[in-house]
Amino acid sequence: MTVAVALAPEETVTILRLAGDLSLRDMDGLASVLTDLSVKGKVRVILNFRQVNHVALTGISKLAERNFRLRSLGGEIKLVALAPYVANLFKLVGAFGYFDVVNNEDLALARFEA
Repeated sequence: MTVAVALAPEETVTILRLAGDLSLRDMDGLASVLTDLSVKGKVRVILNFRQVNHVALTGISKLAERNFRLRSLGGEIKLVALAPYVANLFKLVGAFGYFDVVNNEDLALARFEA
């Protein structure tokens, strides 16, 4: 897994740009990153899946758990640019509805500001 981290101009939203095939190990690592961010008070997160080809099904539930945690802290995870195949994986495990899914980072940022 490749991850690039960017802060939105207001530095209140963390953007993680993911790439490649995300294995269960990668998803565990991503869950750890999200936990670390929440400890630092960074609870508004955008995960950009534009360059992701596959996600381990068992890892999706870990991501949903982190989203519930961030929501309890006043934030959330927004998913950006899911390929149809990756979106179907989220739907298959029943997690698609747990996330705000949008087409691009600008729209995700705007929804955080709404």
